[in-house]
Amino acid sequence: MNISIALPTYNEEKIVEQKIDQLFDFCKKNLKEYKWNIIVADNGSTDKTIRIVKKQKQKYSKLEYFHLKNLGKGIAIKKAWQNYLSDVNIFMDADLATELKFTLPLIKGIAEEKYDLTIGSRYHKQSQCKRSLIRSMYSKFYNFILRIFFNIKLTDTHCGFKALSKSAVQKIIPKIKNDGLFFDTELLVLARYYNLKIKEIPVNWQEGEERKTKIKIIKTALKYLKEIIKLKYRLL
Repeated sequence: MNISIALPTYNEEKIVEQKIDQLFDFCKKNLKEYKWNIIVADNGSTDKTIRIVKKQKQKYSKLEYFHLKNLGKGIAIKKAWQNYLSDVNIFMDADLATELKFTLPLIKGIAEEKYDLTIGSRYHKQSQCKRSLIRSMYSKFYNFILRIFFNIKLTDTHCGFKALSKSAVQKIIPKIKNDGLFFDTELLVLARYYNLKIKEIPVNWQEGEERKTKIKIIKTALKYLKEIIKLKYRLL
């Protein structure tokens, strides 16, 4: 069985070398029964991210990478999966905010339990989530809005820790219109719309300092609301 792990990056020069080392160390120890590779899907970095990744490529034969001109997180993940489609297709945030040991139940849900998607949830009752109160409140309110619009009964749609089966990628990814941060929401809304099986898994998750400065909550919330309305009308 083949597994691909996509890391969408944007100006991650401070952490990317350490995180790639950390991820390779985990995979070598825990994914011995699988064929696997790691893809750095860079979305328009203007710092030294790609230079560092190129150097890491000399160290790791299972590391792949590409660079896009800031087209969005969603399109970076799409391209990774188009180029390296596997039996289990994972993406995780480049800061590895989710503890890596939870990659194993993410894979198991697809490989053994035959779910179409497995997704990490920071708000599962068994999860441990360390993030600011205002961001937690925003996330929970956002998930409440999605229940109203799409009847999605998931506790967390935006944890950057998800896996899809090959058939799910082939069915859903070509239908996703948004190439930015709304990608996660549209992915799960369409998965529900097409009656795919989704499993949420509890995770340990910790917000890093870099993340706190990259996403502006109010501006992002207004963009998301616009995208929610567009998607709702599209599916009528």
